[in-house]
Amino acid sequence: MKAGFASRCITPLLGKEVPGLFEKRYAQGVHDDLFVRAAVVDDGKTSIAMVQCDAIKISVAMTARARKVAEALCGIPGKNCFLSATHTHSGGPVFGSFISEADTEYQDFIADQAAHAIAEAYRARRPVRVGTGACPAEGVAFNRRFVMKDGSQITHPGKMNPDIVAPAGPADPTVTVVGFCPADGTEPIGAIVNFACHATHMNGVLYSADYPKYVVDTLRAIYGEEFGVVYVNGACGDVTQVDNQSPRPGEFGEYWCRRTGRAIGAAALQALAKLDYFMKATVDAAAGSLLAPIRKSTPQQVRAAREMARKFAPDPKNIDTIYAHCLLQVEKMRRARPKEHLEIMGVRIADACFWGVPGEYFQEFARNVRQESEFPHTCCVELANGYFGYICTEEAFKGGGYEIRTAPSSYLAEDTGRRIQKTGERVVALLYDTARAELARLPEKRAWESQDDDDALGGIHQIKKKP
Repeated sequence: MKAGFASRCITPLLGKEVPGLFEKRYAQGVHDDLFVRAAVVDDGKTSIAMVQCDAIKISVAMTARARKVAEALCGIPGKNCFLSATHTHSGGPVFGSFISEADTEYQDFIADQAAHAIAEAYRARRPVRVGTGACPAEGVAFNRRFVMKDGSQITHPGKMNPDIVAPAGPADPTVTVVGFCPADGTEPIGAIVNFACHATHMNGVLYSADYPKYVVDTLRAIYGEEFGVVYVNGACGDVTQVDNQSPRPGEFGEYWCRRTGRAIGAAALQALAKLDYFMKATVDAAAGSLLAPIRKSTPQQVRAAREMARKFAPDPKNIDTIYAHCLLQVEKMRRARPKEHLEIMGVRIADACFWGVPGEYFQEFARNVRQESEFPHTCCVELANGYFGYICTEEAFKGGGYEIRTAPSSYLAEDTGRRIQKTGERVVALLYDTARAELARLPEKRAWESQDDDDALGGIHQIKKKP
């Protein structure tokens, strides 16, 4: 097996819009640079690329462009390139959000830089061993939706709200790591890291990759500045760093950004320190798809939205005015194309599986797929290869809250999340079935006892006993 890492800076010019909130924000400085980071893994027959984009979202068009350019540059099939956004709310104008506007030139720039990072990582490949592992980062991420005493569900109901009954969904403390070590060495040279938490710590007018920057910094503090890191955010549509059941003040700003990133990075370091490396391993990619109807508003909702939009322009001080215009925008989209085509991509590296969702996915769905999976490590990656808004549970639609309000940030049919889950389960199962024979030959004891050349995934680096 060979692997390589590369990165490219994508920090835009100052003065550009910073999407992610209801009001318009324009960048006044750079807290830290934004990057695309790529890992390419090659087993001699198949090559796959995993790409991190420090952006709030990436579109289907951006993904298609990056895949096409990457394939032309280095020959990796576009269908084997897995791109995802970290969801930083302090990034460049990659997407329109509420009243902010996308910059198409910047979108193309990110896609091209991602493709060149893939090509550079491909050229940087070297013989490696691969290991997979996980370690929890407790007390870092929390579900932000709560069931209230009146039966409703509220997003961020306020610190220590006495009407809170319980969180409306789970959060996952698991930090999963795929580490790469030189075939002739012992120190890792790079890692793919997965954790689920909104990147909404900074939220100011300075460009920032948010907490993923500190994940990278923490790993490089131990393994050096050349250590390659690709951070892929998990299913965090309803998960954030804010603990509404804690009396501490709001968890925003640089301190909390460092705290979250270092905690995740520390867990990744623990996982890396304990990895057992496979001498031989393979990679694979697969994809499924589904058609998801665009949500249809009732005639009463449309009439009310038209009346409000006629009277008021979108106003951040009156969120209802923004949502009125957003609802009409979705209705226009629905009339033009009643269904969206969603790609659900999966990638396998040794005995770890990553599967991607093109939206902000609720954690409950990711947990369900992981529980059904036969892989030791199954990681959902949201905002992967496109963006189709929040993808919520059907229970959330019944309860209410920010994520279910109709807008370009939440517009697919209510059963879409469950259908994506089923598609994800099929993609993960397909990847496992194609490697079942290999994976079955890797019982833990045999892995330590044997270094036979014919072991498909066998030959974990053996600790030799002293005579």
